[in-house]
Amino acid sequence: MMKKRQVEEMGTDYDSIATEYQKIKVNAIKKYSEEFTFFEALGDVRGRSVLDLACGDGYYSRALRRAGAGPVVGVDLSRQMIRMARAMEAEAPLGIEYRVGNAATLGAIGAFDLVTAVYLLQYAADEATLRGIITTIFLNLKQGGRFLGVTGYPDLTPLHLEAQAAYGIVIEPQGPLADGVVMRNTFTTADTVVRFENHYWTRPTYERIFRETGFQSIAWHPMQLSPEGRELYPAEYWQAHLQHPAIILLACSK
Repeated sequence: MMKKRQVEEMGTDYDSIATEYQKIKVNAIKKYSEEFTFFEALGDVRGRSVLDLACGDGYYSRALRRAGAGPVVGVDLSRQMIRMARAMEAEAPLGIEYRVGNAATLGAIGAFDLVTAVYLLQYAADEATLRGIITTIFLNLKQGGRFLGVTGYPDLTPLHLEAQAAYGIVIEPQGPLADGVVMRNTFTTADTVVRFENHYWTRPTYERIFRETGFQSIAWHPMQLSPEGRELYPAEYWQAHLQHPAIILLACSK
């Protein structure tokens, strides 16, 4: 029997776990729920310029480009993630530009129709950093542009945390569920255990900072399920994810 590899990285430096983290992100929830919800909320992206923050290895950057968006720029703090994204771009060119950068301090690098960020906001360790990320989003949007991001569920209860065990996920708050508390995550697959930390932020805090930054509208989109997901997996498989999700989609307009 193959021994599971255990990888542990506390904080937001993903250089040392880039390959393992990539593996845990290829799963049914991502493909048939998260990605489906993301593109349902996004709508037609043909001809739309996109800044994809926390792009990782470029998963959503490529999906956006293939859906007709362009130009697409991906930015991530991890040099190793960007190396992986650039390697895939070199192997199958789509015309995506990838940059290493800190979303909290990036500043304006262009004027985009869309800014996307899948799993970025919850890596802010304090409100100043969260505000910096949201300011970067705002500065890079054209007037009337939109932001879409997937983030940790902002109304967590013990039931939400317990429900993730069905998918090999353990989320452990390191204190009361309040703004900024550290969340220890353990993802277990057939051959890998990956541990990392992020932070919990509540719905009122998200909405307050987005409004104070200048965003005109804020909408929350619960996870949906694609027809393919319903066909491939029994209803019981999706029950915990849909009733007590760990993630949600946030959409804002400038």
